[in-house]
Amino acid sequence: MRFEGRIYYDFSPEVWRFYRFLAAAGNEGAVLRLDWRSFLADDDPQSATGLALVESVRRNNRERHGAFLQALLALRHLEDADLTDPRTAVAAAGAAGLTEVVEPNLAAVVASTEEGRAVGVTGTPTIHRHGPVLRVDVNPAAYEGDVLERLSHINAVLEDDGIWVLEKP
Repeated sequence: MRFEGRIYYDFSPEVWRFYRFLAAAGNEGAVLRLDWRSFLADDDPQSATGLALVESVRRNNRERHGAFLQALLALRHLEDADLTDPRTAVAAAGAAGLTEVVEPNLAAVVASTEEGRAVGVTGTPTIHRHGPVLRVDVNPAAYEGDVLERLSHINAVLEDDGIWVLEKP
């Protein structure tokens, strides 16, 4: 299965769960073609700093962008690392194979957030492909079982502009 789109993200637990779900789907054979875009939904300094660091890598070392994003997400959610601490950026850079630490690019975060708002993004994680955006929130059960079937449901909703809201408490 091929799954593509632009994902607006921050460093929230919801994004971490969705990232882990996508990783599980990739491990099961899904071909993921995703463009991760920063989206600052609130004034959280952790997310603002993390997003600004990732945007800098996106612009200066695009081939290491995914690895750097993955490293920062893992440090934040597995080790409760402080994204505002420069040592966290150094650790993520090392894990991503970068030879130098990047300087945060907050202007790029602001631009990406404005771009997201223009297409309808209000929170994270949200996927945009064409038509209406789709905000996704999974729980840890999503990583197990038939993850490809779950991903195909998300894909179907993205393609069906007649469905605007599906929600379970």
